Amino acid sequence: MRGFESPPQFNPEKEPNQPSSPAVGRAADTPTPSKMKETFDKAKERMFEFLKYKGLKVKEYFGQLSQEDFDQLLTFDFQEQLKDTPPIEGIFSPEEELAKIKSLPKEQRREALTAFKENLAQQREALAALRVFIERSIEFNHDVPREKLMGLIEKFGVQYGFDGRQRQISEQLIDEYYENRQKVLEVRQQFADDHELVNELTGVNLGKDEKLDVTVGPMSIDIDTEGFNAGRLYEKADKPIIGFQYGGFASQSVGENPVYYVVINQDQWIRTKGYNDPTGEKTRMHEYEHQKNKLFRRVFENQGVPQSLWGYKGEQDPETKRITLENFFSESRTAALERAKDEITACLYDRTLPQLQHQLGSLFFEQKNDPYDYLAYLRNWEVFKDDTFYQETAQRMLVQEYRETIQRAVDSYAELVNRGKYSIQEATALLTDKPLDDWPKTIKRLLEQKE
Repeated sequence: MRGFESPPQFNPEKEPNQPSSPAVGRAADTPTPSKMKETFDKAKERMFEFLKYKGLKVKEYFGQLSQEDFDQLLTFDFQEQLKDTPPIEGIFSPEEELAKIKSLPKEQRREALTAFKENLAQQREALAALRVFIERSIEFNHDVPREKLMGLIEKFGVQYGFDGRQRQISEQLIDEYYENRQKVLEVRQQFADDHELVNELTGVNLGKDEKLDVTVGPMSIDIDTEGFNAGRLYEKADKPIIGFQYGGFASQSVGENPVYYVVINQDQWIRTKGYNDPTGEKTRMHEYEHQKNKLFRRVFENQGVPQSLWGYKGEQDPETKRITLENFFSESRTAALERAKDEITACLYDRTLPQLQHQLGSLFFEQKNDPYDYLAYLRNWEVFKDDTFYQETAQRMLVQEYRETIQRAVDSYAELVNRGKYSIQEATALLTDKPLDDWPKTIKRLLEQKE
């Protein structure tokens, strides 16, 4: 057998990179039996996990998951999360990191900013994914143990460098959920009779013969009834979340410790012809989204009441007058945009994104003084009807700029879903803590990092 003191010689008639001795080439490349077995076992394991995962997704679709199945599905999904969004090394506090970058020499900032943006996008995706995992856990089991949800925060926090503030916000969201959950469980236990419970929540005494179906949702008491009674409950409701007074609405009891409730009109004509929602489930999810948005706003935002127009009418200096009015309109518009954001994200539970884009005009822009015309009271303020500067500024800030902000936000949201391949739930979670006017910029960054 030939030795290998010198390199193997190649046949010049063969391709330059083809060895002259096929047997030698095969021997070098052929894996050992143990290596082949290891490779086969790994492939078999991956195939088993893939089939197991797909089987769990099918069971989830048909609502057939056990608690053990659901926990296993979340474990699979978390592994996918780690593949899609790589972990971050160490703690990443955006505020602290940005302060560090500002103190760097100018020539080092560009590279530092690139890494900063990448980590920021990854962490934002992780925070959004965490919200989705928490929501899914609550939807699967309204009474999921608190330690399980806290475990999710820890799991994501370790991998994606959550700082103390980010962990605190996530924990506060969980605490707020359990606080609301406890209230609905206690009032249900206190009033076992459905009619007495409805009377306690709404102040409406429906007759014992009136048909009701009362259930406990995640954070609300859900009341399914026929149209006439749904109308009576709506008329007596305290500041109902408007828009579905015929199909359904959400409100809360009056008092020191209010309890959320949802009313669903089960008249078949309304359900099938009016809303194409035979069971009322889309309407119910729409109203649940409003409740979640209230919870997130309480945690994420400090939305102040718009300042009054102190001194505007009596002010003689044009520049001071302009600044006073623009500040007032800016704060009022911010509050209105927050309400629009609430409605937009809720609407995506009972209609498609293209339908919502088509309906934006009728929902927010037609200025008919309908429930979604949040700024009508300012545009039509009687005391300023003859004030030319007031009316021109209102037209610019409360009509044109307001409309453009909503339109750009929804268009960018559609781009996030279509280009970024996110689900509606994932896209909404990514933007939870962002006002509508920040959506286009935030979404641009997310898509840049993803691509």
